[in-house]
Amino acid sequence: MQQIRRVWYPLPFFLCHLFALLLFGSWLFEPTRALWDALDNQLFFLLNGLLADGDWQVGFWAALNTKTADVVVGLGMILFFFLFIFSGPRTLRIERLSMFGVMSFIILLSQSELLSLYKELLAMQRFSPSLVLEPAYRLSELVPHIKAKDFSYGSFPGDHGIVTLIWVGSVWFFARWRWGLTAALIGALILLPRMVAGAHWLTDNLVGSSLPVLLLLAWVLFTPIGYYLQRLGVRILKFILPASWGTSPQT
Repeated sequence: MQQIRRVWYPLPFFLCHLFALLLFGSWLFEPTRALWDALDNQLFFLLNGLLADGDWQVGFWAALNTKTADVVVGLGMILFFFLFIFSGPRTLRIERLSMFGVMSFIILLSQSELLSLYKELLAMQRFSPSLVLEPAYRLSELVPHIKAKDFSYGSFPGDHGIVTLIWVGSVWFFARWRWGLTAALIGALILLPRMVAGAHWLTDNLVGSSLPVLLLLAWVLFTPIGYYLQRLGVRILKFILPASWGTSPQT
């Protein structure tokens, strides 16, 4: 388990900024942008083509692109983190609960005015692939009785992707690589339905969402900010939770 210390982590802090710059720069640079666009197009046709056969698959993907599914997925992400919290010794529960608080703070921060400012700085309105490419199989036409999201007039960056990537990054940082690898696989599955439906391009998440996520994780987890947030969380939890939460069970 990773403990946040009251220090800067210069190498990961620098690498997060460097990777964000290289990733976003490669998307803006015309020669490499052509490669990104080709990957976007090919992946859309591959995934959206799954809807061509119809039958049960259409209903399945439509159900995964509803608001109800988003709520279920969100609860599942919380449950996954709580499995990590309660999988360790009782003496670590308050520490791990405070880690959940830090992750929640980063997610809330990502949905604040910072995200609006990020979108304003981009000054770009990007239509989703279902509105741009042909042929496109639209879930709203194939199963109109299910209110599935299958298009967007402003798909870049992916809000859904920002929350998911923060969750994956936080799990990896706090719970280390075994939990993190599992979270990364789950995160990929969480982002898949929107791309199958054509509501998002791959780069909406891989580039557009990654930039703010990398910067937020760098400034919260790899600076003393994370330490003070976690210590604050521990103090609050020790005040409101029973004392038994921070001690080993009697034998």
